[in-house]
Amino acid sequence: MFTKDNCQKCEHVKEKMPKGLKMQIINADTIDGLAEAAFYEIVEKTFPVLVVDDEVVCAEGALQILKALNSIAEQS
Repeated sequence: MFTKDNCQKCEHVKEKMPKGLKMQIINADTIDGLAEAAFYEIVEKTFPVLVVDDEVVCAEGALQILKALNSIAEQS
């Protein structure tokens, strides 16, 4: 999941995401994070953005990302 500094929605998702779900959190405000965000062509998107298996799954807000994360957790 891509996040940014001072992003309230990003913090909300990190606090509410399912416990035990293994996930990499990438800060798009860092040089490395920005480069990776550019690779996925999400630099101009609203954050947070969820990428699963190299595919942008959700970039439409915290609630949709939480739904997707809960669904992934249930399938695990």
